[in-house]
Formats: sequence, structure tokens, C-alpha cells
Amino acid sequence: MRDEEFIREYVLKILKEQAEEKDDKSDLPGTTGPGPGRYKKELANLKALSDSNPKKLMQNLGIKPGGGGQPWQIILKILNDAISGTKEMDAVYNNTQKKKDAFGRMGIAVSLTGELAVRDALAFIRETFRGAKNAGYLNFDDKVQVEILGNEILAYVSPKAFRWNQKLKKSKKSKPEESKPEESKPEESKPEES
Repeated sequence: MRDEEFIREYVLKILKEQAEEKDDKSDLPGTTGPGPGRYKKELANLKALSDSNPKKLMQNLGIKPGGGGQPWQIILKILNDAISGTKEMDAVYNNTQKKKDAFGRMGIAVSLTGELAVRDALAFIRETFRGAKNAGYLNFDDKVQVEILGNEILAYVSPKAFRWNQKLKKSKKSKPEESKPEESKPEESKPEES
């Protein structure tokens, strides 16, 4: 009988958690990845440079070191430098715009000109941030997530991908060990002074 009650309570708990998760996602727009398929040939060179010589990549894209502040401000600076730094990037990306999701996360949306497919445009921005991280241009620990949001590319900081407009789950911490009551020691009686 006890097992049956335990199972029922556990199932109800899981169903309640799933309902809460569903409520969190509701009708808010979420991000997606690039999907299957091949990328442009030019991306292979960019990938190699972002790993082997990231400072050269930053120089080629016109991205200057520096810029502090909040992570979204650093992302914005890197994107603006890259877009205005080369005619190729300027031909693919229109402008940048600050965005905020329903849970207060800041991100930068980049609109596209249509020169490249969205998936290829996304890949170029991802490699730009990979190079920036390897070159030491990002002074924060979390990853820059680069994803598709509608017809734009969105860059934001999050430890996990596809968390835009989603509530971050708190990590489960182990319960602190219950403090054991100290054994009471009989107090030593001191002789009274007279």
C-alpha cells in the first residue's frame, strides 16, 4: 500500500513539473538551429582560422580588441565591428538590434540581406564568436549562443543552447547533510571558590 501511494505522489509530481514547463514556453518565440545540410565552402577556411589563428581572423574581419561591460555589449561591439569591417559581411548582414527575452536575457539580433541562406549566415557568425573566444576577446565564461529567431540571427549568452524565451532551470543541489546533534557532555563541575 505504501509503495502505491509513493508511486502516485511521484507521478503527480512529474506531471505537475511538466505542466509548469509547458506554461513557461507558452506562445513565446523560440530559437532554432541551422538544420541538416552542407555549408558553403568558404566556411571551412573560416573554421580553420578561428581555431589555428583567431587573432588573424579578428584582424581580417576588422574586429578590434577591447570593449567591456555587459556580455551583450561585447557581443554587439563584435558584430558591429565585423559587419562594418568587411564588404563581404556588410553584404550579408544588415544591422544589429538589442533584444530582451521574457526572462530578462539580453541578446543581439542581426537582420540579413538575403545574400546568403540563413543557415550559412548563422554559421559565419558562430565561427566569428568562436574566433573571438579563442583570441581572448570575450571576457565572460558562458557560451555565446548563435541561433535562428524568425528571419534573424540571434546571439546571446547562455550556458546551454536554445534557451531564448525559456526559463532557466535551477540546478539540483544535493541536500545538505543533516547536522547531527552533538552528544551532550556532562559539564565538569568546578569547585566553588569561597
